[in-house]
Amino acid sequence: MLKKIISLSLLSYFRYFARLQLKKNPKATIIGITGSSGKTSTRLGVVHVLKNRGVVKSSIHANSQSGISLNILGLAPRNYSIFDWLRLMILAPYQYITFDEHFDYYVCEMGIDGPDSPNNMSYLLSILKPNVGVVLNAGLSHAEAFDSLVKDFSPQRRPGKIMSLIAKEKMQLVKNISSHGVAIVNIDQKELVSEKRDIKARVITFGKSKKADLQIIGRYKYLYQGIKYQLKLTDIYPESFEYTFAATISVCAALAIPPSISTKILSTYRAAPGRLRVFEGINHSTLIDSSYNASPSSMQENLMLLKNMAGSKKKIAVIGDMRELGSMTKSAHKDLALWIMQNADEAILYGDNVKEYTYPLLVSHKFKVHHFSKMSQLVKYLSSLAKPNVYILVKGSQNT
Repeated sequence: MLKKIISLSLLSYFRYFARLQLKKNPKATIIGITGSSGKTSTRLGVVHVLKNRGVVKSSIHANSQSGISLNILGLAPRNYSIFDWLRLMILAPYQYITFDEHFDYYVCEMGIDGPDSPNNMSYLLSILKPNVGVVLNAGLSHAEAFDSLVKDFSPQRRPGKIMSLIAKEKMQLVKNISSHGVAIVNIDQKELVSEKRDIKARVITFGKSKKADLQIIGRYKYLYQGIKYQLKLTDIYPESFEYTFAATISVCAALAIPPSISTKILSTYRAAPGRLRVFEGINHSTLIDSSYNASPSSMQENLMLLKNMAGSKKKIAVIGDMRELGSMTKSAHKDLALWIMQNADEAILYGDNVKEYTYPLLVSHKFKVHHFSKMSQLVKYLSSLAKPNVYILVKGSQNT
């Protein structure tokens, strides 16, 4: 209890100075982005376009109740120790007095970890009030925090009910935007659409549905206000990035930047490290780095990408645990075994969940698989496999 009181007091302290700091840029447009996946990729896309028309500040490595406030103040934790928090406490008022940062746009990721304060959207909205809000999707990446709210234990119905609660929480972002702002919502996810009715702001929808304001009509092809646009990219991205770019183009359209301009600028977009970067590894192998985080949907999609990119060449999946899935942990990691067998030639596993649920299934199907408890051993074995014409996907969750 004492720890919780101290934590809430600390959060309120940083929030107080963050609010004051934001008032130094009263005319700045604040863009809030939420979703179970794709927040950083979308933020980078929006920043990539907006930096051509003004000064842009963005929440780099900061999307939480503490991270957003500290980012606004130009501060960042070093090691999260007691002494580090004391350092930040001392610096917060000093930063407010001395740190004058001008920006025209603030692009902020807003990640929620649960339905209760301070882990929910309401708390994040008490720090800042976006003029433009984006809801990308709702997935099961934080299902653990919503587990206790669902009393239906049917394996068929339970995931959908948890998903609906997560969607409802994320949609609080756009429901709290004023009538002068813009709400941008993925129309293809029914859980989000069912929560759309209470939005006061102007709404721009995106997705593959014909009802979408900005419709995805092909591989990085979009239709907006009767005009077709083609986004030409040099890098390879999974199918989900069609939504990333659709959301980005929608934000730009809301800010009076036509798709003809935003799609041209986005042609030079690069994904963030750990969020699906493809590059050459040792011995001319090919690495697909998606190591930042993992959910069931992104895990399946990235394994399919591995198969499509490698074709007939050797495909190795280096897979870690999917975290924060709560009651869905067992079933998701069992499903993972099937996805691996369908898309890879060999699996290298690391983590307790994949060891308990994924590894036995792969062994029972006589699939080539290794589990390592020490990272040094994993790296040594993987290095021996890295050769030309070998594609290696690295995927797992770091949120522990």
